[in-house]
Amino acid sequence: ARLPVAILKCSAVSREINFSSAEEIPQFRLEQRIFLESSCIEASLLIELSARPVRSRKSTLVFLCRLVGHLRSGKLTIETAFYDGQVSIAKTVYRIYYD
Repeated sequence: ARLPVAILKCSAVSREINFSSAEEIPQFRLEQRIFLESSCIEASLLIELSARPVRSRKSTLVFLCRLVGHLRSGKLTIETAFYDGQVSIAKTVYRIYYD
């Protein structure tokens, strides 16, 4: 993902995940991890059983973006995994670059 350099000046950012499923997911679980190079620097678990988008406002991520900045463009990744109980449904990994 490419983000504008201006995001480094923000005091907080909001992440939103929109998804849908053709079938019910009775034990839905979402896990999100942020990695700086190969080290996990933030992890969160979210159980959300509504039709609303999943939103997360993180000042930690902005702090890390500032810390990382241009010198670390491409070193930050956001991994999101979707589960039904212990069964993995899908996983996405986005590498963050600053333009």
